[in-house]
Amino acid sequence: MGEPWVDRERLADAANLFAEKVDVLLDRVVDSAIGPARAHSADQLRDDSEARLLTRIAIAHRAGVDPVLDVQRALRVGMTWEQIGDATGIGASPARTRWSTDQPVEGTSDNRSRRRRSVDDQQMSMW
Repeated sequence: MGEPWVDRERLADAANLFAEKVDVLLDRVVDSAIGPARAHSADQLRDDSEARLLTRIAIAHRAGVDPVLDVQRALRVGMTWEQIGDATGIGASPARTRWSTDQPVEGTSDNRSRRRRSVDDQQMSMW
């Protein structure tokens, strides 16, 4: 049968399950922080979606979880680096340096959470 850390397929399945559970938990935490979505018009829905996405980014970043997929989602819907930088508390330029896909990502600041680890090419992104 082998050890669990040797079976790559089993590890991939476990990592996918973990990522799904973290995503659901983050949505619940966002609901707790800002309340459930209550949009009644297209403009309110857009504003609420932006607020929820920025809140997801902020919470994940502060919890030591890399919000890269939510950052990419925010950029696709037209949010700015200023909004993302404000949400994370690191500013627009550091946010762009850290999460931009058109620039190589350099080292991160010294005030990172200890829970963050450098990303391995073989490691799945959580978001």
